[in-house]
Amino acid sequence: MEPSVTQWKHLYEAAAGFKRAGCWDWMTSGHLFGVANPANGEIGYCSIMGNGGEMFGMAVYLGTEGLETFVGMLTDSLGEDPLYAQYCLMLSFDDRKELYPQELKQIKELGLSFRGAKSWPTFRFYEPGFLPMPLASGEQVDFLTLALQQALEVARSYRDDPDALLEGEGESILTRTALPSAGGLDWASEWLEPKPVEESSIPTAEPVDELRLAKIKRKLQGRAGVWEIDCFYLPMPIKEKGERPYYPMACLIVDQGTGQILSFEFIEKSEIANKTAALFLNVVEQIGVLPDEIWAVNERVFMYMSQMLHAFDLQAFMTLELPALQEAKEGMIQYFENGNG
Repeated sequence: MEPSVTQWKHLYEAAAGFKRAGCWDWMTSGHLFGVANPANGEIGYCSIMGNGGEMFGMAVYLGTEGLETFVGMLTDSLGEDPLYAQYCLMLSFDDRKELYPQELKQIKELGLSFRGAKSWPTFRFYEPGFLPMPLASGEQVDFLTLALQQALEVARSYRDDPDALLEGEGESILTRTALPSAGGLDWASEWLEPKPVEESSIPTAEPVDELRLAKIKRKLQGRAGVWEIDCFYLPMPIKEKGERPYYPMACLIVDQGTGQILSFEFIEKSEIANKTAALFLNVVEQIGVLPDEIWAVNERVFMYMSQMLHAFDLQAFMTLELPALQEAKEGMIQYFENGNG
């Protein structure tokens, strides 16, 4: 359901209070804490931005899936541009020119005014594979409002020692939880470990035809070299009628020794597991050779390829860099950024 005028007013008030408090003066983005959504129990993991003096606001990473992308960014192990991977609600204070027309209209209708650089609040929903967009539901607006209010409670409580937020036992994170009361909600702090990621959220390829596999194996002429494989988003958002703008994906296989692109294909996100496995199998079938090793920077590639790895007894390695593939990938991205395609 679309947010009401009252819900928007409460969110802008929470954003204004958050900005006045200037929590980023003593909190860094690494001082993570959680806020449990009273509506559904999902925990949003909050990161206050602005200590570095560049971007001011707060991101609320949704559930363990969102938390993992945040940790990947902190440790530089995400394997892809955060723009395409983040799963969060975000408040940021930006320049007027960065707002959508509907946001400027909304601010005017609410009787609000903002002046100066980095002074205009924007509220965005980031979802992997989609263009970040303004909040569209009352549930999102309500949760971000609560998260900002609870962020002030946490920041003020830990002002003298924000590093205490890093001292939870094991993987536990300080989390604000609420129980209904006669006066609304009673909030308290608990140290809770994130829930495990559901395995069903990681796609796997459908079983491959065993007869086809057997035929391919009989025709193999040996093994040669290292193949680098990656699946990634392309910076060319597509808007289809009635749908949110999204980033298309590509899968690329490159021979490390020669730099030759062995195969690539544009992929619908929902088909990524099947298409990645099929692309690899097609290459093997066409050239009649297996790689000595497969390299990838994203563990999910190996999940998509699990049947192929098992069927051909392939050696697979995670790495921080794919030297040959990166060059081909950069050329492809540049091609699309220049308006081709």
